[in-house]
Amino acid sequence: MPGDPRAVRIEIANEWAWCGAQRLRLTPRTFAVLRHLVEHQGRLITKEELFTTVWRDAIVSDAALASCIRDLRKALGDSSSAPRYIQTVHRRGFRFIGPIPSPTVATSTLGASPVPRESRIPSPSSSPCSSSATRTLVGREDELAGLRARLAKALSGQRQLVFVTGEPGIGKTALVETFLTEVGAASALRIGCGQCVEQYGAGEAYLPVLEALGRLGRAAGGKRLVQTLKQHAPTWLVELPGLLSDRDVEAVQRRAQGATRDRMRRELVEALDALTQEAPLVLLLEDLHWSDSATIDLLGMLARRREVSRLMVLGTYRPADVAAETAHPLRRVKEGLQLHGHCDEIPLEFLTAADVSQYLSRRFPGHGLPPELALVLHRTTDGNPLFLVNTIDDLIGQGQLHPADGQWRLSGPAADIASRAPETLWQLVEKQVERLTPEEQAVLVAASVAGTEFSAAVAVPVGIDPQRAELRCETLARHGRLIRRIGIAEWPDGTVAGRYAFIHALYQQVLYGRIPIGERAGLHLRTADRLERGYGERAGEIAGELAVHFEHARSFGRAARYRRRAGEHALRQHAYREAADHATRGLDSLRALGDARERTQQELALQVTLGSALTATQGYAAPEVAHTYARAWELCARVGDTPQLLPVLLGVGRFYVVRGEFQTARDVGTHLLTFAEAARDPVMLLAAHNALGVVSLYAGDFEAALQHLERGVALSHASGQSPTRSHPFRLVPPGVTCAIHAAWTRWLLGYPDQAAARTRDALALARSLDHPFGRSYACHLAAGFHQWRREHQAMQDLEDEALAHDTEHGFGLLLAVGLIQRGWLLAEGGQTEAGLARMQEGLARHREIGAAVLVPAALALVAETQQKLGRPAEGLAAVADGLTAAQQSGQHYWEAELHRLSGALTLQADPSATEAAESHFLRALEIAGRQRARSLELRAATSLGRLWAARGNVTEALALLSGVYDWFTEGFDTADLTEARSLLEELRERAG
Repeated sequence: MPGDPRAVRIEIANEWAWCGAQRLRLTPRTFAVLRHLVEHQGRLITKEELFTTVWRDAIVSDAALASCIRDLRKALGDSSSAPRYIQTVHRRGFRFIGPIPSPTVATSTLGASPVPRESRIPSPSSSPCSSSATRTLVGREDELAGLRARLAKALSGQRQLVFVTGEPGIGKTALVETFLTEVGAASALRIGCGQCVEQYGAGEAYLPVLEALGRLGRAAGGKRLVQTLKQHAPTWLVELPGLLSDRDVEAVQRRAQGATRDRMRRELVEALDALTQEAPLVLLLEDLHWSDSATIDLLGMLARRREVSRLMVLGTYRPADVAAETAHPLRRVKEGLQLHGHCDEIPLEFLTAADVSQYLSRRFPGHGLPPELALVLHRTTDGNPLFLVNTIDDLIGQGQLHPADGQWRLSGPAADIASRAPETLWQLVEKQVERLTPEEQAVLVAASVAGTEFSAAVAVPVGIDPQRAELRCETLARHGRLIRRIGIAEWPDGTVAGRYAFIHALYQQVLYGRIPIGERAGLHLRTADRLERGYGERAGEIAGELAVHFEHARSFGRAARYRRRAGEHALRQHAYREAADHATRGLDSLRALGDARERTQQELALQVTLGSALTATQGYAAPEVAHTYARAWELCARVGDTPQLLPVLLGVGRFYVVRGEFQTARDVGTHLLTFAEAARDPVMLLAAHNALGVVSLYAGDFEAALQHLERGVALSHASGQSPTRSHPFRLVPPGVTCAIHAAWTRWLLGYPDQAAARTRDALALARSLDHPFGRSYACHLAAGFHQWRREHQAMQDLEDEALAHDTEHGFGLLLAVGLIQRGWLLAEGGQTEAGLARMQEGLARHREIGAAVLVPAALALVAETQQKLGRPAEGLAAVADGLTAAQQSGQHYWEAELHRLSGALTLQADPSATEAAESHFLRALEIAGRQRARSLELRAATSLGRLWAARGNVTEALALLSGVYDWFTEGFDTADLTEARSLLEELRERAG
């Protein structure tokens, strides 16, 4: 409450506390307790939290805390029985309930921020452009006005993406922090903040966004965020398990299965828009020049969305680091957004001499400094705000700038400053470091190895007790010397320590630069070991960070291992560029190892990770993808049978199946089956029978296919658990795959009704699982089955169901399949040209990504449609293309039908070419008979019987067709059997 005479305010710089106009006389410890309570006004502060925060460096009893609370109440004139300031919550802790002033830009005090603490970025040291204790901001009035104007647009429902740009030290963070403090005090905003990290940020997908969401979720009102993410963005909650209970984590994981990159982004965009319906939201993402590409792409989607949203996204970056020669993804995305007016940029310039003079007046009110000092400082620092502040701090530290007679004065002429001042900011920071004690320097050097942000648990030099090291960090942060406190870090092993950040990245770089090259490896290894111990089994959560440390430590085996884990995590996030980068860097690390078994196993896993990432970005046809999987298959032979081989073989086998390289795919499946039978592992057996069944089906070995597929169905039912939870089966649940391919196989073998029953089973299983990709996959393949049976409405219903999933989740491969099948339906419905165009578009997409598994059947549909249009030449060309694809890939499952169509099209092109047509029909009969493909044999016999009857060979035609037809025991109401029966009746009448 501004102006409230009872309001309590805190001056951090002087460690003073005020109640109205009266300064409170408090000991340092009592002040620290009051400060913590005030900064968390209204929130219950437990005793444990106060002990951890205030008495971190000592073991004390409850009596010490009780004494502090008693002294505070005495100083405030408060009472425990009728509290006005400090309320006791019995056996739990305390809550500050008194009034505090709202912060303003110009005040030198800090009260409780209206922005939730978890969402608030701690203030850096005093800077012309920082929201520090002195709040001294100059030269940025126009920029602040620009931010206010853009926020006003956001509040009206026009989403805003604003980039604040400038060189290092120019005050980007300071500007946005001042802006957020100002608007947070004036309106009910949600504010989420995240920061990119130089050392490993580019490899951690969505790092700043996840950090911002995590802070929002832990802040006051965080439950609403979690509810919104549950409803709209479950794939993001999977990445934020700390916000959920164990039961909720499992439920969210089920909902997130089968997600794609486009689905992840779309989910978050919709969730953020839903969140802004209740309250405006500002997201601050700092240092985007160190960002991962997935975050940049997400920003592009957020900015291009046109729906009403009270959302403002602020991003900061250094222009030099995203210049054209750096090939940074931010440059490409930002230029595209600017071209269409989807983002704004606020570039910051260096301060003028007048700005420097204003800064001196604000920082040292009523000073007695010479007027020329501002000009000297401006010339010395070139108006760089960070350089300016550090120069002034240095003058104070040397005693050249000092208080005297109630005013700040300068010792000696102002002109002498330029001659004695360091020439660069780096040199100036070096001087500040040298003024620290040796122990303080050692602690900060150890911290610099960890990065710009660090836990005090890793800032522990050799020979210094961890508690003592943390006390040094806290003392430095309290006085604003190079670092600031940003919270508490809790590790899985129970370690609880303060978390700190260097006030500017330059400070970390200077300290790290002081480490001799020969000593850096050891310090990185020490840091990595401590992090690894602290996280234990959950070390994968920081795999990217650990990989960087082990690389610097030249522990290449461990670096590769964590690169693989980081790459696999990126794949789960659909961050394919990041996954490929992790895998590539992991392979680079392995090159430094010998030909040990460990190296071979790690390379194999990394190659499969790289293959998955490259497939997503380049398609199955890319030479790099083929080379990667060929290398992986080569390594499989060296590894032998290990449990780690299962997901590897599944990945390799899936690649060769989709590419249509069936002989290699069969070899992979055989290897997997041998391994599974030796291990007697039902999950591995299910995977093996699934793989071999699918390969055998497409290769035309239908009886073998049915044996494997039905065995897989039985194993799936016997497992008694959802197959989607098994790690290797992220793409399609194997029970679904086995069941739907078994339906196809039964139809081909001449059992239409059994095939229909198995199709229903497959669809029921797919629909019972929370697995969108598996459900869509089953719908498409079931629609294909109904296409074979000429059941148009059933096919249309399934394609509509599949299209909803494909569109929502961005299933590119399945969208291509859907285009082909829906195109055929259009053609059957009379829109023949439109249907043909859609089929050809789907086929082109299918081939673009290197998928070949459905090409022969798709080309048969194209040929059939060309026949309807009376274009036999085009139809024959499609058939020839399909037969070539079948021969090259070993896909013989549809070969008989392609030869039958070739005969029909030959007759259409030239009705007199009966001998040529007959040879094609006979070839179709021969292939179908060899494959035991009774349904395709029936089609070929019907076509050939009609040809023979037209030539007068009625008896031969009747004998041929009746011999095939009489084999069937079911499915007599299907189109093919109905057509054959009609022809038989006609032939019998003619035979008399």
